[in-house]
Amino acid sequence: MTEKITILEETLGQFYYARDETLFKCPFCNHYKKKLSVNLGLNVFKCWICNTKGSIKYLVNRFATKDNRHKWTLLDQSIDMSEGDIFFEPPVVEEIPQVDLPPEYLCLAAKNLPHTAKQPLKYLFNRGVTRRDMVFYKIGFCATGEYRKRIIIPSFNEDGECNYFVARSYGDDWMRYKNPPASRNIVFNELLIDWDSPVVLVEGMFDAIKTENSIPLLGSTLHPRSRLFQKLVMEQTPVYLGLDDDALHKSLKVINSMVEYGLEVYKMNTSDIEDLGAISREEIKSLKEESLPMTFENILNLQWRING
Repeated sequence: MTEKITILEETLGQFYYARDETLFKCPFCNHYKKKLSVNLGLNVFKCWICNTKGSIKYLVNRFATKDNRHKWTLLDQSIDMSEGDIFFEPPVVEEIPQVDLPPEYLCLAAKNLPHTAKQPLKYLFNRGVTRRDMVFYKIGFCATGEYRKRIIIPSFNEDGECNYFVARSYGDDWMRYKNPPASRNIVFNELLIDWDSPVVLVEGMFDAIKTENSIPLLGSTLHPRSRLFQKLVMEQTPVYLGLDDDALHKSLKVINSMVEYGLEVYKMNTSDIEDLGAISREEIKSLKEESLPMTFENILNLQWRING
């Protein structure tokens, strides 16, 4: 414990003890009082002014020197936040069953495709989807059956099992999406995500295809009790938010939730585009590089913008 306190003191400055906790000045809101409570027994922290909270590992990784980060890793190889109920929502225990792809599904990365593949291929190419994307995401289609004339994009959990799929019409069906009767409380294509690199959150799968290391929300909201939210908090990976600008109030709610749990968040400027899936990969890369860090000042500015 003494070695950990030394690292925290070198990182956060002077402190004082209060029962089982150690109080520092908060590096997030810079309040003049020492209101950042660190509980070494639970391996969690919380600021009682700005309400930022999360694992101590996040504090160390974000603010400590490289040498102290290395020392902390040697001292504490694993962090478990699940016991600190005032800091973190209870872990999700819902079992997500395996989902069967439609029997008519045919992967577009296969050789000797039938003539019926011509129309879905044309649709995908027009949307900027490449052959490499089709192989990487196992993109397919159904020419007949319940998902007739629909692009099928499967999702695989970390064990490589299919747990969901997106079915998007490429024909004249008035219903653009017809998804399976399965839980959406998943990390879409978790098998493909590198948690050691920044993650980009987007709304739909076609946004994700064009954006490196991205996860579609299959919507525009993210609840703190969801599997994806809890995974982001546990991994403490930086997050880039690439949601459509017409849902700014929803974006702000997501941002506030993530910042509250100590995540490093950046907002991509999507005000001048329809959605990420409609622009080039180079343009998306530029938007990411120009993303605004969600500091408290920038969050307030975003709030003022929404309120007019």
